[in-house]
Amino acid sequence: MEFGIFNSLYLPRMLRERDPEHAEQKRLLDEVEWVKAADRAGFKYTWATEHHFLTEYSHLSSNETFLAYVAALTRRIHIGTGIFNVTPPVNHPARVAERVAMLDNLSQGRFE
Repeated sequence: MEFGIFNSLYLPRMLRERDPEHAEQKRLLDEVEWVKAADRAGFKYTWATEHHFLTEYSHLSSNETFLAYVAALTRRIHIGTGIFNVTPPVNHPARVAERVAMLDNLSQGRFE
């Protein structure tokens, strides 16, 4: 059996209102810690979404940046994009291929 985690950076309004200046950064760093813990626990993969302009559901607008960061901090966990807009007007296929190849190389073959 394989286990993985799905990163969308959910940020409840309550947390944002409590600390509007730092809530997003704190949630982002918490998410990084979860990935590191999953790697230590032997989870197989972590996937990150890409969403824009949402108030609570997802604050992860640059999944490839997030994945490159966690790949550098982990040793075994595979990385991948869970939700990613691949339509050419938004993300040209050649650019997607370049980013995926770079992530796969930097993570030493761990991109899925």
